[in-house]
Amino acid sequence: MSKKITIPGMDYFAEARPAAGPWRVGISMGGLEIVLAGLSEDLAARLRRRFAVYLADGPVSGGALKVAVAEARRDYFIDPPETPEFNPILIRCDGDRVRYMGYRVAGWFDTQGGEGVLLLAQGRYEPAERAVENYIRAAVAWQAASMGGALVHGASAVLDGGGYLFFGPSGAGKSTLSECNTRAMVISDDLSLVLPDREGHPQLVGSPFRGTYEGGDPVVGRFPLVAGFRLVQDKAASVREVSRVRVFGELVGNFPFVAEAYRERPELFASMEKAFEHIPLRHLHFRRDDSYWDAILAADL
Repeated sequence: MSKKITIPGMDYFAEARPAAGPWRVGISMGGLEIVLAGLSEDLAARLRRRFAVYLADGPVSGGALKVAVAEARRDYFIDPPETPEFNPILIRCDGDRVRYMGYRVAGWFDTQGGEGVLLLAQGRYEPAERAVENYIRAAVAWQAASMGGALVHGASAVLDGGGYLFFGPSGAGKSTLSECNTRAMVISDDLSLVLPDREGHPQLVGSPFRGTYEGGDPVVGRFPLVAGFRLVQDKAASVREVSRVRVFGELVGNFPFVAEAYRERPELFASMEKAFEHIPLRHLHFRRDDSYWDAILAADL
């Protein structure tokens, strides 16, 4: 993007616009619920196929984020490039309200649940269901943060009923690690949802954000988080203890959509610290096989 692009203000979203249709889709991930109303029949059907086992068709819970979907009389909110680029997503935090904009959608949502608005433009550069899912991901990240959890740019898996988180920047080996696994149930190789239980202990939660991983069925449920690992590709598998300040900083750098707002919302950072304070965080050196599980189990975390 060569020119400066800004997200419309709340006055723009307050304008009356026609709903895209009468259809509704509810999505639930471990108690975190988002309901989109005002969808066209076609888009609703595509979203229902995409989110399948995470659909929530019953009554809307009091804590759900209820998003009103409407049509915008424009082709795009961000003009598509002539050559493909990293998908631009703009976010602005206004207290408890977050404004969002991508190629085909713009809107806002309340970080505490309640209400949201999503406007869908008419262009065809980006499939509507993908544009809507990106908005959902951002909303999930903020809802999780407000609950004392996080949406982590990381892989995750469940072994013997316990959840394990593997994080690092692009290229760290999240997909490689997941592909090599032969023992555990992989939740995702891309984005992993962490939510607290009633006592505040963090749990890994099954979500539809599986990345490129296609082995096994999508995972539904909650699993106590045992440990988190910053991935380091190496010639042999080992778990190494490093400064907690360092590894926690590496973890925080993998909280998409939210980390950029810590300066404006320092209480969110404090909430993240509290959520992970009793979770062992280490470096995991690994190679292209699942011997990393032997190293993890030997570390007795």
